[in-house]
Order: sequence, then C-alpha cells, then structure tokens
Amino acid sequence: MTIKDFKGAMPALITPFDTDGNIDVKKFNRFLDWLVPQVNGLYIVGSYGSGPIMSVDQRKRVIDVVTERVDRRIPIIAHAGDPDTLTSIALAKFAEAREVDAVASLTPYYYLHGESEVNNHFHRLIDAVETPVYLYNNPKYTNFCVTPEQVRALADYGLKGIKDSSASIQLFFDLVAATRDFENFNVLVGSQTILLPALVGGGTGCVSGLSNLYPKVVNGIFDAANGGDYDGALKLQREANKLRKLTGSGIPVPFYHAALRARGIDIGHPKVPFLPKTAVEETEIHKALSNYKHFE
Repeated sequence: MTIKDFKGAMPALITPFDTDGNIDVKKFNRFLDWLVPQVNGLYIVGSYGSGPIMSVDQRKRVIDVVTERVDRRIPIIAHAGDPDTLTSIALAKFAEAREVDAVASLTPYYYLHGESEVNNHFHRLIDAVETPVYLYNNPKYTNFCVTPEQVRALADYGLKGIKDSSASIQLFFDLVAATRDFENFNVLVGSQTILLPALVGGGTGCVSGLSNLYPKVVNGIFDAANGGDYDGALKLQREANKLRKLTGSGIPVPFYHAALRARGIDIGHPKVPFLPKTAVEETEIHKALSNYKHFE
C-alpha cells in the first residue's frame, strides 16, 4: 500500500449511537454524507469516536461502516489502540483488510508503562501489518509522553507518522525536527488550538474535534497559511480557540452531539457513561453557535 500524505482538516470522527448504546448506522451514514465532501480525511474509532468505550466488535463495525460509505474518496486513519497489544494488532489487521490508509495506536494505557513496553507494542504492531502505522501521543490520558529520540528510533524501525495531542508546541517542533530525515513521515497535530504554529513548524495535518462541526474554520487556517496570509490564518486560529472554549474541557463528545443538531445533523446519542446534554444546555449551545453562522 502507498503511504498517504495526510493534510488539512481531518475530523476525529464522532460515532452516533442509539439509546441502547448500539451504533446508529443510518444516522452515521447521513453524517458521513454531509461531512466527507468538506474534509481531507478521517480519523476513526479514536477518543472523540468513543473507541475506548466500545467493544471490539463495535470498533470493527465502525471501520466497516465508514470504509464502505467513504469508498476511497478521502484517506482514513483507523485507530486500533488498546491497552492490550494483541487486541491492537487484531484491530489493525481488520482495518488493513478494509483497506484503510493507515492505522494508529495510543501508547498502551491504564497501566503505567515504560519506554521499553511502549517500543515493544509498536514494534509488534509495525511487524503485523503492511499498512502504515502511526503513533497517537496523548499523555493526558495515557500517563506516557514520547520523546523525540524515541519517535526517531521508532521511525527508523518503520513507524510512518505521529498524531501529537500533547498540546506542547515545543514537543511538536522537536518531533518534526527529529523525523525530518524520514521520507513521508507525517507529524499531525491533535488539536486545532495550536494548528497555526504547528504548520509553521512543519506539521502537515490536523486531527480535531472541531472539524466535525466547522471544518471550514480548520481548512481556512490551512488555506490562509499555505497562501502566505498569516494575518488571515491568525484571525481564524483565534476563532478556533474561542470555539474550543465553548466546547468545554476534556473530550467533549456530548457537546458535539448537541451542537451538530444546530447544523441540522442528528447523530443520535453519546454512549454511556457519557450523558446527553439537557434540553436547557442544548438550547444554550444552539444560542451560542448562532454567532458562528458564517462558518457553516
């Protein structure tokens, strides 16, 4: 398989569920039909996609639904990360059979692991599939943060990219510098809040929650920066950061279920233990989003 160069807005795709916690395929397909023409790729079954609280069968079902509906129109990165290395490998092989463009994995979480355990996890994953493997660095939720030296060594072993959600622009710059000698190695920023400095520092793409709702904002930062309009890019970056404050801290999955309805897109319910926004909260969200009609 060829290595895709992931660029531009790539939503950390939200997964629609029904009230029983099952994947709502009908609403999922409608959401994909609306979103896919507006974005440059998809990152599926990750944190925003509720991957860590889905069963293995549900994660496989999402991979099936998305790959079938997208039908190769845009690149797909499927997250296969799990606390168990063997489960990660099984999910990666399943995603490879569905011809995704890359698979990704968090560093193994819940238990506290050292560099040796993390390296072994990725060595085994890289050895198991031909599809490009990406590392998802999210120290806030895994209690482990990679170093540039570690990522360089993994790139030498065969790692093809990293999605960095550390929110540290210094680390992001250092990751780009550490891997610049590896052809086609991609460093993706895992939040739109530092997108502009990440682009200046050599980043290629952005996996973000906001791209589910307002992909025009994230794509606009790319377009302005690539065209040399840094004042325009900075203006949009500030708007993106205002919107991030509106979504709330953490991984605000229920916010996006409520907010997308303001755009006429019903993606059902979040999966428990997430709780849907109350009617009052949703009304307030819709009211706040009325100030962003120009981004629709």
